[in-house]
Amino acid sequence: MRTCVARYNNAFSANVAKGMLESNGIPAWVANENMPYVTMPNTGLLAIELLVDEKDYLEAKRLLAASSSEE
Repeated sequence: MRTCVARYNNAFSANVAKGMLESNGIPAWVANENMPYVTMPNTGLLAIELLVDEKDYLEAKRLLAASSSEE
């Protein structure tokens, strides 16, 4: 089963994070890439989700946190 590990407000950021996870051996998927543009633009909703398998959730969270602290 896949679970949401992070939410983004743009597809570019979601896909960058997806690539980082995949380069670390964690398969990832981006869901709802077009959602903010189809429904209620400029609302600040974070509708784009980055999904991983449940077994990879904790490691994915750790990698995403480490990546964001490097920026």
